[in-house]
Amino acid sequence: MSTASENRPIGLGSSERSSDDLDELVALARMIAYAKYAAEDVDLVGAMHYLGMALNEVLREIGDGPHEGLTDVLASKGATCLN
Repeated sequence: MSTASENRPIGLGSSERSSDDLDELVALARMIAYAKYAAEDVDLVGAMHYLGMALNEVLREIGDGPHEGLTDVLASKGATCLN
């Protein structure tokens, strides 16, 4: 993450994240979603599966709270795998 977050360790189960950390996770979710859509365009089934799993994990790290920049990722069809 950013150099500011390197100075402050974040536990894996921690629900308290700085806004910079959340912004970086949202940016990562958007990049993974873009890659997943690109894989769908060329019908790369394996890549779509693994990118969907990665996107689910990033969204889990972000948590339940709404965050700016995620509405287009979440609203897009096929953004996450439901398994």
